[in-house]
Amino acid sequence: MNRVSRRRFMQGVATVAGATFVGPYILRAGMPSKKLLFAYIGTGGRGGSHLGMGEAVAWCDVDRSRWPKGKDGQPRWPNAVGYTDYRKMLEKHEKDIDCVVVATPDHHHYPAAMLALKMNKHVYCEKPLTWSVNEARALAEETAKRRLATQMGNQGHANNGNRRVVEWIRAGAIGDVKEVHTWTNRPIWPQGIQQRPPSKPAPENLDWDCWIGPAPYRDYHDGLHPFAWRGWFDFGCGAIGDMGCHTWDCVFWAMDPDYPTTVELVKIVGKSSETWPKQSIVKWEYPAKGNRPAFTAYWYEGGLKPPVPEEILNDPSRTKKQLAGSGSLFIGTKGKLYVEGDYGDSPRLIPESFMKEWQSQPKDEEYQKKYVIPPSQGGHAGEWLAACRGEKPWDFPGSNFAKYAGPLTENMLLGGIAIRLGEEGKKFQCDPVARKILTPEAAALAGREPRAGWKF
Repeated sequence: MNRVSRRRFMQGVATVAGATFVGPYILRAGMPSKKLLFAYIGTGGRGGSHLGMGEAVAWCDVDRSRWPKGKDGQPRWPNAVGYTDYRKMLEKHEKDIDCVVVATPDHHHYPAAMLALKMNKHVYCEKPLTWSVNEARALAEETAKRRLATQMGNQGHANNGNRRVVEWIRAGAIGDVKEVHTWTNRPIWPQGIQQRPPSKPAPENLDWDCWIGPAPYRDYHDGLHPFAWRGWFDFGCGAIGDMGCHTWDCVFWAMDPDYPTTVELVKIVGKSSETWPKQSIVKWEYPAKGNRPAFTAYWYEGGLKPPVPEEILNDPSRTKKQLAGSGSLFIGTKGKLYVEGDYGDSPRLIPESFMKEWQSQPKDEEYQKKYVIPPSQGGHAGEWLAACRGEKPWDFPGSNFAKYAGPLTENMLLGGIAIRLGEEGKKFQCDPVARKILTPEAAALAGREPRAGWKF
């Protein structure tokens, strides 16, 4: 792992960012253009929701049955070319495209995004940004070096609710935050699998070798394509990868944690040698930073949750006395902040009387300037497209790889390493200044050697 501290790295990024306001943006033909041309990697499932970003020169999906079609059943872009191997697509159309959208299984995020960045293409990549800790660091550094527009697909980052959480925490509404608890009802796919299904021939429409890509090769079997791959170590990042970059987004943004000192697996249910477990609880310890004291963060998955706080149980104005299926709970020295759902949609100080008291306090001009975060300009995808067109600097998107998505993903996947180690009560140590995993068995899970032909 790189020994350069995040603080020093971000200072370098900030210097580069300042230059982009006067320097050229890297686009096809080297000049800003409002007509962006795209290559889409992954067009079925989640990928289908991104196809409206712009006109395609080419697309890639390993499953030909999921290639994009118009309402008449014909190809959506008659002049665009379809592929099952994005390496061939990008090599063929490198000079024709400005932007690449990646919406594949997790294990393909890094090679697809890195290959595009090295071709100086702007990249939008679904969450989690990468399959591994090392890959997240590498994409962040490559993005900062090339000053390209990037955005990770944690769409809630553009929501006003998450901005409100950050505002209240930084304004001291609940005092110093000591603990944060975040939970999800995922997985909604099989995990804790004890035996791999038998091998069988891959469907004729599926390029199985390209589906495997950088991961260790295995024969096709049920429970992988097109969705349940998330539960398998080799291909997905489990619930902590699927929803962590959504549900934990408000935590990372508000607390600005950098890197932990320790990560611990508190609980595991349904442990497996090949898949993520049925349930788990992870704990991070973060050191003090500036005026923010040290704090502890918890992650619960598989339906596990923290205890319902008394401020909810004893609040006469509340009819619902249970925690939502997913959410976050910030515990401070002066009160608590409860966030329902995965996208920061409805944050509330609890109990409701505390919320009304906070709302009644005047917020002067100084408060507005210091704590209130303006609404997203153009929404999550719009932020990225504005930067791609050269209307905004390369690091304008809120979840750009260099300053936000890379570090966020890295922290979540440290929790994933604790789950993969699989021993309750076991902590692994980190150096929060060097941003380095110190415990050897944990460091061994920070990355892997890709299969031949997939190393970028």
